[in-house]
Amino acid sequence: MSERSMPNDAASWVCPHGQDARRGCVTCYEEASEAAPGTPSWEVAAWFTAPRPIPIRTLQDVHRHGRSFAIDQPSTPLVYLLTGRTSAPDSVQAVAGVVGFLLHNRHVVTGFTVTETRATLLPRTDTGGARTTDTWLDAP
Repeated sequence: MSERSMPNDAASWVCPHGQDARRGCVTCYEEASEAAPGTPSWEVAAWFTAPRPIPIRTLQDVHRHGRSFAIDQPSTPLVYLLTGRTSAPDSVQAVAGVVGFLLHNRHVVTGFTVTETRATLLPRTDTGGARTTDTWLDAP
């Protein structure tokens, strides 16, 4: 599914592990880090609210997270934007995995409510061929 075909009914938001994708799934988050080569890649954005402000230091630490995730604060207090790239078979599992980051890292955000999501399928970048840096350019 692309961002144009995100599910409209509640049943369509259930990930393979039985969790509502908008509430996150730790298993989907963990599976994304072990995704098989060729699994589609997604850019996910999830706007969420939190009951208390997230410290600036915490927001900066998430930017340094090794999985290309970021939490930013738009101009509205207690509203945040979580973005990340992930690998997943479909958009629902991609959203569940990125939001699952918040569950996996409860020390980052102690509570949250997702208000809007978007998942965009990224174009494939691998061509299946060997990288040119793996061979000598002047080899016979």
